[in-house]
Amino acid sequence: MISMNRTATSTNLISFMRNGEKRKMKDIIPDLAEWGYRNIDLNFCEMMNPSSDIGKDYVRLLERYSKDYELNYVQSHVPYPRDYMSLSYAERKYSDDLIKRAIEYSISLGVRAVVIHPVKGSIDDNAAYLGKFLPLLDGSDSKLALENMESRDEISGSSQLLAVIEAAGTDHLGICLDTGHAHMRGLDVAEEVRAYGSHLIATHIADNHGSSDEHLLPFFGTICWEEVMKAFRSIDYKGWYTYECMFFTQHLPESLREEIVKLSLEIGKVLSALGE
Repeated sequence: MISMNRTATSTNLISFMRNGEKRKMKDIIPDLAEWGYRNIDLNFCEMMNPSSDIGKDYVRLLERYSKDYELNYVQSHVPYPRDYMSLSYAERKYSDDLIKRAIEYSISLGVRAVVIHPVKGSIDDNAAYLGKFLPLLDGSDSKLALENMESRDEISGSSQLLAVIEAAGTDHLGICLDTGHAHMRGLDVAEEVRAYGSHLIATHIADNHGSSDEHLLPFFGTICWEEVMKAFRSIDYKGWYTYECMFFTQHLPESLREEIVKLSLEIGKVLSALGE
């Protein structure tokens, strides 16, 4: 029997709707649990929405969900600034405060890998930026996972990510591989996995056709998943294969949500088998 226990998903899997609106985590999680998911990535990027009501009461609801539905919050994604280095002091402070709150919420919910975007800047700029948040992890089992981005003016390749980790000089920092970003950047995704090695602690699993960030389920784009999963196996990756495939369902009728969630789990079984 093929195992599926390495499969997780961001709460954004069925967030985007045909009318342009987005569902909130608190409305999505019960459906994901009912349709088979037990390992969840909390998308705190929702805090960037003007209508966000994420606060202590919201986090208490997420805690209750974890007990009622027997869920594991294995990963999270904090808010991100579009171009941090170009922001005013007030704008930077607002962004920093959102991220700090999301990290604190993640730690309180037992999340081990907290995904964060790099800024558009140098290695030293990024080490200094992360230095604002890393002390929040002291005394916890959580780590920040620095995500590879897709543009040439961003931190995107393994050499840059590893250089930021070295400059930051802490055990509380690892890497999140976004397979879609690496593929868009024209990188060999399997080679990136091998280069990250033991620093790889989280994933955003998504497919595309190499030109835009389509956020498709695996095997619906042009990534060679057999080679990628072989690379995960070669570094003895122990983490989760976590979907970030929010655009896959964006234009589908609401009646198909359950079928898509169940399809994603079936695809997850195949990926897990390839990685074993």
